[in-house]
Formats: sequence, structure tokens, C-alpha cells
Amino acid sequence: MPLPGSATVTVEQSGNRRVLIIDDEDIIRDSVSTYLEDSGFTVDQAGDGEEGLARFDAQPPDVVLLDLRMPRMDGLEVLEAIAGQLDRVPVIVVTGAGVLQDAVAALRLGAFDYVTKPIVDMAVLEHAVNRALEHTRLLEENRRYQAHLEDEIRSRTQDLHARTEELLAANTELKKEMAIREKTAAALKQSEARLTEIVSIFEGFIYTCDAGFRLDFVNRKLADHVGADVAGRICHLALYGLAEPCPWCRHSDVFVGQTAHTEFYNEKDGRWYDAVQAPVFGGEGQVRNLQAVVLDITDRKATEDWLRQREAQLAEKARRLKSNMRTASRFGNIIGKSRPMQTVYENILKAAESNAHVIIYGESGTGKEMVAKTIHDLSDRGSRDFVTVHCGAIPDNLIESEFFGYRKGAFTGADQDKSGYLEAADGGTLFMDEVGELNLTMQVKLLRAIEGGGYTPIGSSSVRQADIRIVAATHRNLRSSVASGRFRRDFYYRIHVLPIHLPPLRSRKADIPLLVNHFVSDFPHGDRLPVIPQRIIAAMQRYDWPGNVRELQNTVHRYITLGEIDFLDLPQTSDDNIDEAATESARLPSIPCNQPLSDAISAFEKDYIARLLKENQWHRSRVAELLGIDRRTLFRKIKTHGL
Repeated sequence: MPLPGSATVTVEQSGNRRVLIIDDEDIIRDSVSTYLEDSGFTVDQAGDGEEGLARFDAQPPDVVLLDLRMPRMDGLEVLEAIAGQLDRVPVIVVTGAGVLQDAVAALRLGAFDYVTKPIVDMAVLEHAVNRALEHTRLLEENRRYQAHLEDEIRSRTQDLHARTEELLAANTELKKEMAIREKTAAALKQSEARLTEIVSIFEGFIYTCDAGFRLDFVNRKLADHVGADVAGRICHLALYGLAEPCPWCRHSDVFVGQTAHTEFYNEKDGRWYDAVQAPVFGGEGQVRNLQAVVLDITDRKATEDWLRQREAQLAEKARRLKSNMRTASRFGNIIGKSRPMQTVYENILKAAESNAHVIIYGESGTGKEMVAKTIHDLSDRGSRDFVTVHCGAIPDNLIESEFFGYRKGAFTGADQDKSGYLEAADGGTLFMDEVGELNLTMQVKLLRAIEGGGYTPIGSSSVRQADIRIVAATHRNLRSSVASGRFRRDFYYRIHVLPIHLPPLRSRKADIPLLVNHFVSDFPHGDRLPVIPQRIIAAMQRYDWPGNVRELQNTVHRYITLGEIDFLDLPQTSDDNIDEAATESARLPSIPCNQPLSDAISAFEKDYIARLLKENQWHRSRVAELLGIDRRTLFRKIKTHGL
């Protein structure tokens, strides 16, 4: 069991930091460089991977911002080239929202983090750079701390051995030269004084004991800690209160001439210690005593634990990303695989990892509440309550009681205590739909509550605090409302921390077939699944849907129930009762019926990929997105089928 004490290592912060930007787009490099230089960074630029490696080798930076898609040498090749230096120079990759597989590959190669294009908020990028620098600083500080501690222990131990040898030499001279005993005794006292001086300034604890565990020396710091004269007593009993030798003690090894180094945890005081136990030899070369040097290394262990926790958080982040991006057509309960929705998914993940307030912009019917619920479920607050408030549906004379609650007797009709939205959402998330409808008075009171000033239920005199995260939503332009005085500027900046913009359905019509299929599957259908003809879906994709996803859902349900849609421009067919299965069969390639299943599947796959490539003018990225596979898989299939 160890003895308490502490040793603190201070690591000075470095000055100006260098950032190397490797990107083939001049405008992105210049805009990021300007922003970071304004923030105090020194920035170097490289237009491609080969130039970036040359600049990296010439003068290694502190952080690298690396684009993944570049000519000649892409970002993954650059990562492989500098893999041996990623522990000292973190890399933040920059990738498009639709190619997150490359970002995951970069993280596996050792990249610290990634951001997506377009970079809307440079503050997010600067935050990522600062986190990378902090991570590197802590790693370097830990390495320096370990080296310092080992050097310190080695130096002190060597010094103690040297002083001990001086003392033994003096004793030998005393036996040989009895005639000059007085002179030798004076030299011995001088040596003891030197040793005592060194031991007295040592920050740790030193003691020696014999083969029977009996103490014969403790330094002054240890004696002050124990608070008694323990010389002559059994060490594990006097120092640690144990009836048996300490579990970490290497007593038997030391008394055969070995030096033992051990780290251990003291359950008594909850601290970590580093102990060096070394033999003290007598005049005949035999081991006379065990000498123990103990240092408190709790601070170093705390740093190591923090780094392990940080690594676990990064691993959990990667797990979340991989789990929620496993299918390209949906994200949790949100349906869609278009590029606008991929951007929304990225913003949802970033919002879920933060505890900052979120504002969701979007037209009515775009699914703002579903996005808010997804953020809540993925966040650390997901196990607590998600409370929804429709701000535009509460009368002004009731809004304060609804948010803050009231006490019995506060007004006529208040026959019992009632909790408000803030109390219900304590520890969880408060979703404020149509936040732009709040009156100015209520904005002031909510601002005070979320800034730590607390709130007071109606009829109560006690101030209450609520730990809530606000996720607000609106279809209004809040900046215009602030400019016109209908929305408070301070409240706007308090909730407008992480903005998310939901695209209208008309800007992501490629998702309409997925949404229709989801609504059909979700509709009660008994034993037979309803079928919506392809011509109806095609007509739906031509319509602009002013009511967005909500209107589409109602239209699908109405068609399933009544079999009609009165506002779509449907193409006329010679026979509207043609069986949909027959129509779909007519689109399939003619495949002989006398071949194995694997050959038939391969033939269909070849025909289907060729048809999509032709319809999309061989735009491979678009075809890969439609197929739900990545570009590399598509390229492999094109080569396999000889297309």
C-alpha cells in the first residue's frame, strides 16, 4: 500500500501554431486560410497531395487540413504517406457530404476528425483545429511527464546509491585506520549531512528496512506524514496498518540483489504511486537493507485516464456514424438519401454530440419535430424526456403558466399544483415548435431561465433551476423578425447556436419513391400490401408539394383509401387497369429460364446497371447513389460486366 504525496509537472503552452491546408480548390484554401490567420494561426497552402507532402516534409505543421478528393494523389494516399507521424501531427480531413465512406476510411487510417463541404460555419472548423491541437498537446505533455518522472527517479536513486557508497567507504576506512578514528568520524558525519540534505529536499517518501521488514530509516517528509517515530517497527504495520507484507512489495527480489519498479493504487487514500525498491549493500557485498523511494503519480494517471476516455468517445462517435449511415435510404426514422438530406444527417450527428441549443429552419411539413427527436435520441440526454411545445397554439394569458407551472391557489381554478414544460424537460430536451410565435415578454423570461437565472412558478416565491437543452423550430426568417423588433436579439443569439436547415420536398424529389414506399408500408393494409403504380409515383415527382412531406403522406393515404388523386398531372394510358406487376415485368430483361440462379441474377444486374448509366448520361456518382452503393463498388461491377 502506498503513501500519499504529490509531484506536479508543469508543461508550458506553445506559441503560434502552424496549419497546412492541402486542397485543390483555391477558393476553399484562401477562405479557410484567411479565417484561421485572423484567429492567430500561421497557415501554409498546397494545391494537391504531392505538393502537400513536400511542404509537410520541409517544415512539419502542427495540424493538417486535408481534402480527400484531389488529382494525382488523393487524401487517403497522403494519409498513408504520413501515417508514422499522425501521433504528433493530427489530420482533419475535408470531404463532401455525400462521400462519408471516404471520411470513415480516413479515420481508420488515423485521421483525428473530419468536416464536410461546404464549410458553412468556419467556427466549427476552428473548433475542430483547436480540439486537435489540445489532443496533441495532452499526448505530448504526458510523454514529457513520463520522461521527466523516470529521469527524476533515476537521478535521485543514483545519487542515493552514490551517497550510500560514500558512507560505506567511510566505514571501511574507519575499521582499517583506527588510529585516525576522529578524522574518519568527521568525514562520516559530513557524508551523512550531505545525504540528509538530499533526502530532505526530495518530494517523495524514502525509507529503509532490513530482511525482517523492520524499519531503520524514514525521511523527514514520511515521518511528518506518519506523525510518530516508527524506527525499529515493522514497515507494513507501522506505515500501512497491514498485518501482512504489502501486495506490491518486491522484498524477496531486492534481497537477492535486484532493483524493482512498481506502480500501484492505494485504496486507502485513492491515489496512484510509483515505487522503486533497491538493495543497499554491506561491506562484504551482501544486501543489508531494502531502500524504497515512493512518488505520487496520480496526476499522470489522471491524464492517462482522460486520454483513454477521449479515445473511447471518438470510438463511440465512429460507431454512431457507422450505425446510423448503414443504410443510404434512411437515418433513424427520417427517410431520404438525396444530397440535401445527407447534409441534414451530418448536422444531426454534430448536434447530437454537442449540448448547445439548436434551431431548425424549414417549411411546414418538412419534419422538423422528427429531426428534433432524432437529435435528442442520439444525444447524451436520450434517456431523459423529450418535451414538445407548440408555441403558436398557447394563448398569451396562459403561456407563462404552461412553461413555468403554478401552485395551488395561485389564481381562480388553480385547485392543485401543476408542473410546467421546463420542469418536465429537466435533464432532457425542450422542443419549441414555431418559436417565432413567442411574445417578447415570454422571450425575456425564458432567456433568464436558460442563462442560469432560474424561473419562478406562478404563486410560488422560490426560484427553480432547470437543466434543459432547447431545440427550436420555425418556418419564419428569424433574422427579419429581429430586424423588425418582433423577436429579441439576445434570445435569438442564445438559441441560434447550431442551425439546421431542412430542404423542402420539391428540392429533393429523388426521395419521393422512398417516402411513398415507407408510407405504403406503414399504412394499415391487412394481408395484402397496397401498390401504387409507377405512373402515379412519376406524377408525384413532377408536383412541387407545397405541403411537403406531410402533404405527400396524406396524399398516399388518400390514394390507398379512395384510389384517386385529383391534383396530379397523370399521363393517359390506353388501359389504366393494366396489372402493375405485368408492367414491371415488361421492364425486366429477357432472361432464359434454363440457367442457374446466379447467372440470372448477374444478367439482371448487368442490364439494370447499364440502363441506369444510360439514363443518367454515365454520371457514375449519381448512379452509385441511386443503387445505394459507393463509387468503387460501381466501378468494380462495371468492369466485371464489361460495360
